[in-house]
Amino acid sequence: MFESASLGRSYSTKEYDALKEDLRGRLFAAQREAREHDVPALVIIEGVDGVGKDAVVNLLSAWMDAKNIRNHTFWLETDEEKKRPEAWRYWRALPGKGEVAVFFGGWYSEPVRKFCCGGLDENDFNRRMQRWARLERALAASGTLIVKFWLHIGKKAHKERLEQRLKHKGHRSFTPYDKKSEENYEALVSAAAKAITITDRAYAPWTLIDAFDANFRNVAVTRALTSALSSAVAARKTLAQDAPVVTAQVCPEGGSGPERDDAAAFNALDAVDLSSAREHSEYKKKLAALQEDIYALTYKAWKHGISSTLVFEGWDAAGKGGAIRRLTAGMDARIVRVIPISAPTDEELAHQYLWRFWRHVPMAGFVTVYDRSWYGRVLVERVEGLTPPADWKRAYAEINDFEAQLREPHNIVVKYWLHISQEEQLRRFRERENTPWKQYKITEEDWRNREKFPAYMEAAEEMFARTSTEEAPWHIVPAEDKKYARLDVLRIYRDTLKKALKRI
Repeated sequence: MFESASLGRSYSTKEYDALKEDLRGRLFAAQREAREHDVPALVIIEGVDGVGKDAVVNLLSAWMDAKNIRNHTFWLETDEEKKRPEAWRYWRALPGKGEVAVFFGGWYSEPVRKFCCGGLDENDFNRRMQRWARLERALAASGTLIVKFWLHIGKKAHKERLEQRLKHKGHRSFTPYDKKSEENYEALVSAAAKAITITDRAYAPWTLIDAFDANFRNVAVTRALTSALSSAVAARKTLAQDAPVVTAQVCPEGGSGPERDDAAAFNALDAVDLSSAREHSEYKKKLAALQEDIYALTYKAWKHGISSTLVFEGWDAAGKGGAIRRLTAGMDARIVRVIPISAPTDEELAHQYLWRFWRHVPMAGFVTVYDRSWYGRVLVERVEGLTPPADWKRAYAEINDFEAQLREPHNIVVKYWLHISQEEQLRRFRERENTPWKQYKITEEDWRNREKFPAYMEAAEEMFARTSTEEAPWHIVPAEDKKYARLDVLRIYRDTLKKALKRI
C-alpha cells in the first residue's frame, strides 16, 4: 500500500522556492472561495513518526487565512473528555460552514497506535474504524469536505530519524503508546494499512504523502488540499444549480408529502390505551415515593459514573414540561440539566445537525434531559419540508449510531413519547387560550402544526419503527391523564436506573 509513498522523492531548495509562492496563493484562494460557498473543511494529518506532521500543521496555518482555520490536537484526554463518549471531544472541534479544522491525528491516532501495541484486539479495532467511517459519511453527506493525509517514510529513514530524536533531550512521548509504536515501525504500518483500508471512501479518501523530503511533502500536501477545496466548491455550485426547491407537502388524505416507507405501515400510537388515569390522593403518594427512589438511585449512578440521557418528544400540549419538572424534582439539582430545544441558531445551522446535541452530552454520573431533541430531523423537518427526503431518511441510521455511543459503556438512554388524542389536544389548546397565565404557551405555530396532525403521526410511526432499539427503546406514555403520565415517566426511569446499577 505504501510503496509509492516510500520512494524518497524530493525538491531542491531552488525548485521549492520557485513553487511555493504560487502554491500558497492558490491554496489561499481556494480556501477563500470555499468560505464564500459555505464549505466546511476537515483536514486530518496522520502518519508514521518523524515525518513532520507538526510542520505540516504549521505550514497550513501560515499559508491559509488564519481567521478561519483552527488546529486541534488530541494527544491527552482531559478529565472532562474522559467522562464523556469518545467522539465528544471531536464533535466539539468540527468546523462550521466556511471554516477549516485541522486535526493532528484526530480519531485515528490513538486506536491505530493502541492496536499496533496490542492494546486493542482486532474486533475492537475494526469496530472503532467502522464507527469513524460512519461519522465521516454523515459529515460528508451534510456538506463537510474531508481530506485525510497519511505522511509516510520507509523503514530505513524512520529508523535513522528515530535515533536522532532519541538523542534529543527534549524528545517526549505524550501517550503510553507513542514510544512503543514509534519503535515498532512494521506493526504501526500494518495497523495503519488496516485503518486506511476500512476508512478509505470516495467521500473521505486518504491521500498518501511521500514525506522523506520536507519540500516534496509540503508541495504534495498543498496541491492535494487545494484540489480538494476547489472540487468541493465546484460540487457545491453544481448542487446549487440543480437542487430542487424543497417545500412542505401535506396530502389531502392526511399523509405527509415525502413518500411513506413500508416500515411505517403499522400504527403503534393507535394501539395506546389513553383511558389510564390516577386518583389525586394515589398520585401524590406514588409521586413522592418515586421521587425518593430516583433521588437515591441517581446518586448511586453518579458514584458509579453512569450518565443518563433522557429524551422527551410528543404532541404539543401533551405535558412534557410538567413531566420533566416532576422528574427533575426527584434529583439533586447539581447533577441534572434540562436542555430545551427550539429552532437552531445560526451557529448550530453552520454545523452538522447532531453537533448541537453532542455539545450537551452528560458527563459520567450526570443527567441531561432534552425537551425535544435530534428527532426533530425526522419529525418537524420532515413534515415541514425543511430537510430533503434523502437527508431525513439517512438520519435514522445516524441517530441510532449516536445513541449507541451515548450508551457506552453502561450509560442510560431513555426516550419518551407523550401521547394524547386530537380531541384532548384541542381541549388543552382552548384552555391555554382562556387562562391568562397559560396564554404564553399557545402560539399560531401550535395551531398550524395541529392541522398537520396526520402527517406528524405518520412521521412518528416511522421514527418508532426505525429508532426503537433494544438498548434505547421508545416508551410511548399515555398522557391523556397528566397524573398517570408523570408517574409512568418516573417509573420507567427508576426501573431503567435499577437495571443499569445491577450490571455494575
